[in-house]
Amino acid sequence: MGKFLPTKAQCLGFFAGLLVLNIIGAVVSTQFNLGHLLALGVDISFGTRLSTTFHDVIKMQPLFGVIFGVGFFIAMVVGHFIAKWVKILPNLVFAISGFASMLVTLVSLTAAFQITAIGAAREWDGFISLCLVGALAGYTYSVVRTRLKAPA
Repeated sequence: MGKFLPTKAQCLGFFAGLLVLNIIGAVVSTQFNLGHLLALGVDISFGTRLSTTFHDVIKMQPLFGVIFGVGFFIAMVVGHFIAKWVKILPNLVFAISGFASMLVTLVSLTAAFQITAIGAAREWDGFISLCLVGALAGYTYSVVRTRLKAPA
């Protein structure tokens, strides 16, 4: 039974990756949304851009964290099986798993609600940017997990 329980390194790696996913994901989402407003001719000062970003990072966490956290958790579990099977480049395996978690979650949200729930993902550049945030989160998970697992 103990074989199925996550290690401390895996738990801390997951929370570090989830933190990266939530914070950078919220920043990317906000910046793309503000960019769309700029394209419409709305004047947005740097102060407004900064305060909006900070507000979104704080306020989006509960919902953003749950929605994308579930996908990220599943992706990291699957990534472990793939990394054990492939046995090389675990950082790349987890980065691809993180990318896939965002891709699948965004596509699933669109399929479930018949609209693109995350405004930044309405166009390909925002969609790919959010998926790359997932890849960064997966890489973060792998690095933290590996560093904490290594003997001191």
